[in-house]
Amino acid sequence: MIMELSKQKQTEAKKLNVTIQYLVMADLQSIGYSEEDAYAIAFPENEALATQQNSSIRQNIIESAKYKKLLDNRRQRVKDGVATPVSLDEVELVSTEEVLKEILRSAKQQPIGSKERADLYAKYNDIKKENEQGTEDETDAISFFFPAKCNQCPLLYAYNEEMKKNTDSQGKIIRPVEMGRVIRLAQTIIQAAIDAAE
Repeated sequence: MIMELSKQKQTEAKKLNVTIQYLVMADLQSIGYSEEDAYAIAFPENEALATQQNSSIRQNIIESAKYKKLLDNRRQRVKDGVATPVSLDEVELVSTEEVLKEILRSAKQQPIGSKERADLYAKYNDIKKENEQGTEDETDAISFFFPAKCNQCPLLYAYNEEMKKNTDSQGKIIRPVEMGRVIRLAQTIIQAAIDAAE
């Protein structure tokens, strides 16, 4: 089984003149995987081989000059921050308030009158305005759906289903053509309920 990775990784492996498996194994080792784990992930097709045979293949890869050079290169990339690994457990979301504080802290460290300071204050204001608008716009919105035809109304359908189940109502259902009259009659009851709620 050959690994199918993105075109970007395939191109990178070709450019480095190594196999995809070598690239995967080196990347995994550079972010802290053990030799055994990196090998097991990069070469899953070798799982069926005997332990001694697997160990021998892994050792040959690790000791090859090509792989050593690749691994050193990948470790340097991680060290330089080109591919800084972060596990999801280490990631914490930052609140808008913390972001604003950090921007202010950075802005105050810039020289007075500098473009960087002005840009940071402008960014601070933009984020603050967005945050304030977001809290003002947060209301409990209720959306209503008005179907084009009464026979498509989910309320009418639900009402009629309930009437069919209820033995006391004697199965009295409302036909779609009667809905206009029912709504007109119910308007006074609805308005009374609204007035009582206020």
